[in-house]
Amino acid sequence: MKIVIDSTTDLSKELIEKYHIDVIPLRVLIDEREYMDKETITVEEVYESMKKGICPKTSLPSPQRLYDQFNRYASQGIDFIYYSFSSKLSGTYQAACQIIEELKKEFPRVKMAAIDTLSGSIAAGLIALQGAKLAEIGTSFERIMKISLDCIKYIEHVFTIDDLNWLLKGGRISKKSAIIGSALNIKPILDVKNGEMKVIKKIRGRKKALEAVVNIVEERIKSFPNQIIGIAHADDFETALEIKDMLIEKLGHNKNIIIEKIGSVLGSHLGIGGVGVFFFNREPECYINEL
Repeated sequence: MKIVIDSTTDLSKELIEKYHIDVIPLRVLIDEREYMDKETITVEEVYESMKKGICPKTSLPSPQRLYDQFNRYASQGIDFIYYSFSSKLSGTYQAACQIIEELKKEFPRVKMAAIDTLSGSIAAGLIALQGAKLAEIGTSFERIMKISLDCIKYIEHVFTIDDLNWLLKGGRISKKSAIIGSALNIKPILDVKNGEMKVIKKIRGRKKALEAVVNIVEERIKSFPNQIIGIAHADDFETALEIKDMLIEKLGHNKNIIIEKIGSVLGSHLGIGGVGVFFFNREPECYINEL
């Protein structure tokens, strides 16, 4: 049984290796040159380009890469589940489904599926990580699918952005909103519902914005406090540590908090300085709380 993710899923190299997870890269375009995310370009290099004012473009994985990877499992009789970046933000899920449907005709006995996580960054990572843990202990394909779909229903993303100009570039706010917001030091609070990013609050000042994020997490996590929490940052590790300390103080939660850098694809949309918290608002039917 193989668990597969794409490069938007910001799990650490250590966790990917520990649970034998395979990663399919999306593509990043900078100055007319195409790179394979996290393979031929690092996240740090993408952020360096952004600091120079370059707005990277991203696209789904090469269809040939998807086909080759899935065909490798199927031809060896290996069941697999692919956890995809949100279909509302990328065409990756649809491309994977088409390839899997073709492979099912050739390998009808192999169990294979693509799951639309309706998520990104560590949120998708937390969903896939539970799948990988379940696969490691020999859980059936069908049960992993069922629990994963529950996880998708319960996943939360709560984050704030430091620089409104990146939301403007991505077409998520108007030029007028960006100018006024920057002048007033407005920090938007966003979450993700049904795979789409939404601005849910506008807070004046960085410190109050971080407090707002932590307060929302406290409210939404209260029915399932004992879990792995993910914090992701867009090249702002200090703020990620600050959020971690605030969560520990607020929730009394001092273990199983993972911090990772937001990858190239989401980072190019959110801009430098974004930070988010990812967790489940309810406990899935089965949950393994060790890293």
